[in-house]
Amino acid sequence: MSSDPGSDNLFVRLKNRLSGETEEGTKDHLEKEIINLHDNHKINDTEFSMLEGILDFQGKMAREVMVPRTDAFMVDADVSFQDNLDEILREPYSRIPVYKRDKDKIVGIIHIRTVLRKAKIKGFENLDYQDVMTEPLFAPETAELGDLLMEMQQTQRQLAILTDEYGGVTGLATIEDLIEEIVGDIDDEADHTEILYNQIAPNKYIIYGKMPLDDFNEQFGTHLEMEDVDTVAGYVINTLKMIPAKGEKLNVDIGDGMTLTTRRMKGSRLLTVLLTKNKQEIKKEEDNKE
Repeated sequence: MSSDPGSDNLFVRLKNRLSGETEEGTKDHLEKEIINLHDNHKINDTEFSMLEGILDFQGKMAREVMVPRTDAFMVDADVSFQDNLDEILREPYSRIPVYKRDKDKIVGIIHIRTVLRKAKIKGFENLDYQDVMTEPLFAPETAELGDLLMEMQQTQRQLAILTDEYGGVTGLATIEDLIEEIVGDIDDEADHTEILYNQIAPNKYIIYGKMPLDDFNEQFGTHLEMEDVDTVAGYVINTLKMIPAKGEKLNVDIGDGMTLTTRRMKGSRLLTVLLTKNKQEIKKEEDNKE
């Protein structure tokens, strides 16, 4: 951060805002100060984005950054741990919710590090859910991000299960999701392996917006192309001719029984889409393999 006294004082006030110590009425004034410092080159683009993130952070709710329940990878405790093990180890997630018959009944969280540590002692073939699960942290989907971040820090939990007013599970949020609202995207181990899509059901895939169109076409047998567009996100937004609002689900038919649905936005950026294949198309693919 710049050593300019004005920006230092501003940062202190923004930190107070993050902890809820300033009045809501100061937001407009702080925002004008941030813009003024940036326009006068007292702070750079990265600092500007971070300060804006801090300013917006406290007013946001957890449901604005959550992974929806329908898109989250979870495992059923009624299926034996051994039967779920290959999929647990194959997925790029370090923490995985476990439910009992119904995804509204989350009974624990599996930490991959715990799985590996216990397997070294007992062997993978002898592990069960009780060996590797911890208690889940539940939070209302309407919780403000600042409050949720503080609770996650105090309880030393990296993942929160979000619920609606009736106690039903609506999604999940990681501490990384929250911090990214301030500092921008964080490259984790999964990012370094360039995971660009993730299958969540026989006919459904989460596609990262940054996935190159050429890679998408090669993976899914499509022929999508558009002038001056290189990514799936660019293709979807240009086809829709609009930027979806947060939480808005808009569909793009890409032929061959496949649909892309807008899923997660961050500002004007489309982070992920949901690819759904018509079940008849799945059957046709399976028949072709035989």
